[in-house]
Amino acid sequence: MKDIKTKEKNHTIKINKKNDNLKHFIKKNSIEFKRHKKDENNAEVQDNNYAVNKVVDREKKTAYQSFRYNKKLFMKKKNRKQNEEQNNEFKKAKTNNNSKDLIVNKKMEKSANQKVIKIKNDNTMISNENVSNHYNQQMKSFFIAKKKRKIRKTKDSLSTIEKSSHHSAKIFKGTVGAVKKTVTEVNNIISLGTGLILLIVIVLFIGVFSALSDDSSVENGTMYVSAEVLEYTEIIERYAEKYAVSEYVPLIQAVMMQESGGKGLDPMQSSECPYNEKYAKQPDGIQDVEYSIDCGVHYLSDCLKAASVKSISDMKNISLALQGYNYGNGYIDWALEHFEGYTRANAKLFSDEMKAKLKVDVYGDPDYVEHVLRYYHIANGDIVAVAKSQVGNVGGKKYWKWYGFDSHVEWCAIFVSWCANESGDLNVSIPKFSRVEDGIQWFEDNKKWADKNYKPKSGDLIFFDWNNDNDPDHVGIVESSDNQYVYTIEGNSNDECREKKYSLINEVVRGYGMK
Repeated sequence: MKDIKTKEKNHTIKINKKNDNLKHFIKKNSIEFKRHKKDENNAEVQDNNYAVNKVVDREKKTAYQSFRYNKKLFMKKKNRKQNEEQNNEFKKAKTNNNSKDLIVNKKMEKSANQKVIKIKNDNTMISNENVSNHYNQQMKSFFIAKKKRKIRKTKDSLSTIEKSSHHSAKIFKGTVGAVKKTVTEVNNIISLGTGLILLIVIVLFIGVFSALSDDSSVENGTMYVSAEVLEYTEIIERYAEKYAVSEYVPLIQAVMMQESGGKGLDPMQSSECPYNEKYAKQPDGIQDVEYSIDCGVHYLSDCLKAASVKSISDMKNISLALQGYNYGNGYIDWALEHFEGYTRANAKLFSDEMKAKLKVDVYGDPDYVEHVLRYYHIANGDIVAVAKSQVGNVGGKKYWKWYGFDSHVEWCAIFVSWCANESGDLNVSIPKFSRVEDGIQWFEDNKKWADKNYKPKSGDLIFFDWNNDNDPDHVGIVESSDNQYVYTIEGNSNDECREKKYSLINEVVRGYGMK
């Protein structure tokens, strides 16, 4: 019995010891697991804090750089303005130091300028603060408090200035509002970089500029008037002389061609012009051909004068006069006031405005100038006037197509031939030629060739040899000359029709073809 009890006691001790060991093992594992879990959580928190701190630091740095840049720009403008004021005051004091009235005026101007400068400075500071506040809202550091203090200080300063300079504040009220709106929009874009802002400005500039740019150049003389129009030449010449526009007969014919093709009883479509006092002022109201031409030529002469047309080759002002003939004289004054002349874009704009004003679907022909000038051939024996009307043409397509070529070629000689055809000189005093050497040969054969020692006259042709190798390269038309220079009009000068000048003793001049 004693042995059995001893064994049971030993067995109980072993079980208890085993249980204690097991509890110790479980406790140890639990502690290690919790320590490991805590380390993982700490590592994760550290990673998150690192990322957050990195973002915040970057925002602080960006905002600080932006603030420094705006402050530097502000100080630079302020110093420049102060220097300009000091220089102006010094000049005024130097010239007016004996005049008491001027001294008083100067003080008043200085006081007003100081008020304006303060307002501008405060507006600039507001802009700087707005830029900084965009970032300040995202920061949880001393930077927020610092910026808020500056904002309060700026507002107090602005309030004081507004009380002391109420009149000046009214003047700049609109400007301040515009600046604030602009700064707000720029703040949303500035993070994308200065390059994007610059790109937007350029795109807007190009868009506005191209919308109403000077697109007044139109090709003329690409088509011919009909036989019906030519039948009225004698009547047109009579009324052109009556209204002092005899040199513009080809232009009047071109207008008639566009208006009616020379058909009907109102070939000039002048029923609605102010000089129609016999018939109804409605389309085709006039029932007398000669009366229609009388009214039309009279009205066109008024348009030419209102547009200040100087000659038959003054295409810019002729274009203005023609669009005025189509729209009415009100267009000429409007175009001169707002755009300093005719452009395709402002012709379209005027038509749209009048349609809205009169509540109609159609008002005139915005492309009237182009439609008329396609029939306009100067043809008055003045090759210089014809050539001058073509200055600005690029590529020379109308000339080499007229000559018979299907693709682009060297067109300096072709341009001369085209001008001679338009002026009526072709195959009379100037040959039709596309190669420069052929032109020289024609003048030599007809004993009209002159070397470089000759003093050229208006309408002569000038030939060039750029390399002095007896292989002529280029030809142009002499516009005029004086004791030093010869002035020319040339086609295919860098693929463009241009006015140029050369010294009379320039070695590149090969000689002249006398008209």
